[in-house]
Amino acid sequence: MKNLLKPLKNKIPQIILIIFFLIVQAYCNLTLPSYTADIVNVGIQNADVDYIINTGVMMLIMVGTSVIAAIFTSYFSSRVSSGYAKDLRKIVYKKVLKFSNHELNTISRASLITRTTNDINQIQNVIVVILTTLLFAPILGIGGVIRAFELKTNLSWIILMTFIIVALLLVIIMKRVIPYFKLTQEITDKINRTSREILLGIPVIKAFVRQKTEQEKFEKINKELVDANLYVFRNIFIILPAMTLVLNVMIVLILYFGAYDAINSSILTGDIIAFIQYSTQIVTSFLLMGGFLIILPRVLVSGRRIAEVLNTEITITDGEIKTVDDNPVLEFKNVSYKYPRSEIETLKDINFKLEPGKTTAIIGGTGSGKSTILNLIPRLQDPTSGEILINDINIKNYTLKSLRDEISFTPQKAILFQGTIKSNMLLGKDNASDNEIENALKLAQVDFINSLHDKVSQEASNFSGGQKQRLSIARAIIGKHSFYLFDDCFSALDMNTEAIVKNNLYSLSKDSSILIVSQRISTIKDADEILVMNNGEIIDRGTHDELNENCDIYHEIVTSQIDSMGVNL
Repeated sequence: MKNLLKPLKNKIPQIILIIFFLIVQAYCNLTLPSYTADIVNVGIQNADVDYIINTGVMMLIMVGTSVIAAIFTSYFSSRVSSGYAKDLRKIVYKKVLKFSNHELNTISRASLITRTTNDINQIQNVIVVILTTLLFAPILGIGGVIRAFELKTNLSWIILMTFIIVALLLVIIMKRVIPYFKLTQEITDKINRTSREILLGIPVIKAFVRQKTEQEKFEKINKELVDANLYVFRNIFIILPAMTLVLNVMIVLILYFGAYDAINSSILTGDIIAFIQYSTQIVTSFLLMGGFLIILPRVLVSGRRIAEVLNTEITITDGEIKTVDDNPVLEFKNVSYKYPRSEIETLKDINFKLEPGKTTAIIGGTGSGKSTILNLIPRLQDPTSGEILINDINIKNYTLKSLRDEISFTPQKAILFQGTIKSNMLLGKDNASDNEIENALKLAQVDFINSLHDKVSQEASNFSGGQKQRLSIARAIIGKHSFYLFDDCFSALDMNTEAIVKNNLYSLSKDSSILIVSQRISTIKDADEILVMNNGEIIDRGTHDELNENCDIYHEIVTSQIDSMGVNL
């Protein structure tokens, strides 16, 4: 939990100011009952109008001072809480950016969204409560106890009895609602996950006419959240009428027993009124602290969820080597990989090299481990055994920045960001000139835009699949890299466009290495070396002609695509 408190360190001066204004506010509130007692005991008893007016003016000054102190308290507490939430979101966001696929498999993306938004908002709201209520309650309560005992009455037992009843009520309610706080956060995760799945799958849902089924699925989870929240808030809202009843009974008891003392002249009438006000302040302070205890478990759940993100051990860490030599050679040496919680190895004993000036291709069935190989090169994941070497040095020994600067990775799914064509291209090289961008767009056959300032909508929904792939390829080749990795990113291109783009890309391999993963024979048949994979193993390697003649699996793929895809052998 220490990580959660770090953002508060630079806000200590503001917190000290808040405490000062709370003390001022409490002092003013505690002074008012004594003024009331003086008005009754002196002003009214002696019919002294001037005394009543002067005391009333002092009460107005105290009220005004209390209001001003409360305004400053609210102002600074809002700044502290919102600033804390902003800083905490930054810390969580920076930590999540360091996550590898392993960490993302442990904490789901839907849960990360909930933790970054809902959970941090819960903590922010509680900080406001702490600064404005929790710190104020003990100051008011302790001051009220001191002032009440200064009146020297024998009615203190009523306050004690009231406190015991209030404490019992709070304990009962806390026991009932605490288990549901964690449940509501988990259900919120499920709602986010379900909503995300439905929104991303709208085309599929419509194609298979599954709207009603998905609606029922969402309504079921939504009802779970409604039921859980209703149970929690029904129990919490019992507090208000119950405490109102307790306070009124306390006042009646004070008036009843205080009346006997007043008749016996052991207490003044004004002191009874003051004692009632102090008692109300004392019980109210306990109620404020009790109310915080009720919401505390919910915040602790949110705090633990945020702390889980911050305390997650990063499996992909930096090495010490900051530069990669020119014309590097990358080698897979007896590499195997197994996904977390999987009993089957995805990759088994993989060996191959990527050398400057050469193009290597990988082909194989779905689930054979092709994309996993590409993920291992920029260290999105690390192999469970074996080594990946650059110039005979394990890539783990390089800093992530130096390693990834040498790699251009075009994923299977074209991911573009909302903005402009230029803003997306600058992700490939942040200082690229317009000429460099236009040249990359030309190589990727991006001939469907008017200018670099054309808008790109969210998820690039204003472009077709093939257009998004060409933009993604252009972004990948805009900078100079030693290794160009293409993960089946030509699947949405027609044969003619693919052939042109592919020939343009081969011009990059003069001083660099190209690794292409594809299901199409037309995409890889010109590669210098083709690796054929099956069940996570490289079962054969060679050129297109060699494999077509000697490898049965490769020949079957070629044969199946001759008619369906028009592959020219």
